[in-house]
Amino acid sequence: MPQGAVAHLWLELLAYAVGAQWYRWNLRRSPPGVASPNPLQRWSVIAGAVFGAAVGSKLLYVLQYLPALMVQPAVIWWSGKTIAGGLLGGLIGVEVAKRATGWRASTGDAFVAPLLAGMVIGRLGCQLAGLEDLTYGGVTSLPWGWDYGDGLRRHPVALYEVFGLLLLAAALHFGRVRFDARCGRSLLRAFMVGYLLLRLALDLLKPPHTPAAEGQLVPAFYGPLTAIQWACVAGLAYYLPSIGRWLKHDGR
Repeated sequence: MPQGAVAHLWLELLAYAVGAQWYRWNLRRSPPGVASPNPLQRWSVIAGAVFGAAVGSKLLYVLQYLPALMVQPAVIWWSGKTIAGGLLGGLIGVEVAKRATGWRASTGDAFVAPLLAGMVIGRLGCQLAGLEDLTYGGVTSLPWGWDYGDGLRRHPVALYEVFGLLLLAAALHFGRVRFDARCGRSLLRAFMVGYLLLRLALDLLKPPHTPAAEGQLVPAFYGPLTAIQWACVAGLAYYLPSIGRWLKHDGR
């Protein structure tokens, strides 16, 4: 296994471990009603998040590269995943689990810091994985262009995402967005809106908008957008009422 792939694997495992431990720590610090004393509710939400994220990340990956995957062996179908699909799938899984078990309290805020930490660590692994990870950007003449092994300098999109996530974390932590439950502001909503906007912008730097590496999977377009971009648009549309309340509140 190439060194980049080994580094990616270890960093991905570290991301899961850090995120899970941080989430457990957040639950212990949560006010009553958030960290439910009912084990069925608590484990149902965790299971919903894990199952939804797993299904969403795989499904969106397949839709993103479907025409190219049609001529690939089955192992390629199962090897890929996407963070955007994992986030949206996990969100759906949690909401389904809460409705099924009658848990009415908000649970999302406890996920935000663990997600940010895990995603930053994971994206560093993506950057080191090389062309096989499909997170590289198009060819660029900028001085920070990254040679992933094919002799071309490309946008290091995974690193851009790391910097974007760190800026988003700082904005959430230092309160550049004021959160008010009365106008529908929650940390998770703000995180999701911020990430979906970031991802929508960064995907414009990826192939096929600019040359892809030879032999690599190329995303499919469904109309003007790829599957991941459509998923980001759908997620933003879901949060549109909250965005409207935020803007209305800030305009007073």
